[in-house]
Amino acid sequence: MSGRLRIGLDAREAFRPEPRGIGLYVRHLVREFTALAAEHEFVLYHQLQLPKDAFPIPANMLARHTDMRGGRFHTWERLQMPWRLRRDGLDVYHGTYNTLPPRWPLWRGPAMVVSLHDLIVTYWPDDLADPFVAYARKVTPRVVRDAAIVLTVSEWSRRDIVERTGCDPAKVRLSLNGLHPKVLAGAPAGAGEMARTKFAEGRPYLFTIGAPLERKNTGRLLEAFGLARQRRPDLPHLLVVSGLGKHIDRFRERAQKAGVLEHVRFLPYLSQDDLIALYAGASLSIYPSLIEGWGIPVCEALALGTPVLTSNTSAMPEAGGEHAHYFDPHQLESMATEIVRAIEDYVPRFPALRSAAIARARTFTWQRTAAGVLQAYADAAGTR
Repeated sequence: MSGRLRIGLDAREAFRPEPRGIGLYVRHLVREFTALAAEHEFVLYHQLQLPKDAFPIPANMLARHTDMRGGRFHTWERLQMPWRLRRDGLDVYHGTYNTLPPRWPLWRGPAMVVSLHDLIVTYWPDDLADPFVAYARKVTPRVVRDAAIVLTVSEWSRRDIVERTGCDPAKVRLSLNGLHPKVLAGAPAGAGEMARTKFAEGRPYLFTIGAPLERKNTGRLLEAFGLARQRRPDLPHLLVVSGLGKHIDRFRERAQKAGVLEHVRFLPYLSQDDLIALYAGASLSIYPSLIEGWGIPVCEALALGTPVLTSNTSAMPEAGGEHAHYFDPHQLESMATEIVRAIEDYVPRFPALRSAAIARARTFTWQRTAAGVLQAYADAAGTR
């Protein structure tokens, strides 16, 4: 790529104290741009103040705090950001959060790239009362129309975007997510044993990442685990790394009704090092989501050499390939049956698959992702 560009990024999620998903996506891009894009200038737009020791801001990046009253109406993006983009003289703006500021009729502003990770919130009946879900449902057709390039994270998501919005398929580019460098490096020696000691009283365990949204399917997994334990009472405990927050009591109740509360451990938000250790120490990692644009936890587990049981829907088979084991996440019976089958058959066979699984999963690097995103910036800037 030639020529210096001034690039704006929606970095609001990256400035959260405990970032997930899109926030981590932005932090990883910023880190990789440090080496790959030193000739360019970046403006990181954020609403929250950066937590201490969160991540370093490179010399060619300006963190610009901006906010506006009316969060439920998304006035920050709808009213303030079009003015900011004009004032800051951007060549390209990257909407990382599935949305873009509107264009003003008398001034179209910079070329825009959007990371549309998936369209799930626009049609899946989850969190309909959430202001962002309502906003995304309203503006997504305009976002797809205004973007010079749409980046998405899987072939499944790319097809879904084209089919649901009717946009030109050539406009939608595959931009696979990467894995954290610590995951790619592998777990330190003894990390798995440490996790078993620290979190599971030294015993084997199954592992999952919980979330309160119904489509994440944590509740049904607890029920399936209960049914599986009826068939195999010697199944290891299930450790749930909790993104459940204020909803955790609801999931404790579901575990209680399933008869497995004493066999389930709900863990808090954990550091990257603890998360890697938990993956490495698990007998089996389970990712039960009903629908996903990709499936980073699937790739993370495989990259760390841990067998994975996941859903056979949407993009999860792309993430796991031939190295994961699958169930129908809509069917309790399928989930329970495959949990038992995985322990009895897939897990014992996994050592023969392990090297190939690790090698494939470790091809998903943020360096590769960032290089593709930078090319999208250059191409979008050329469309102005």
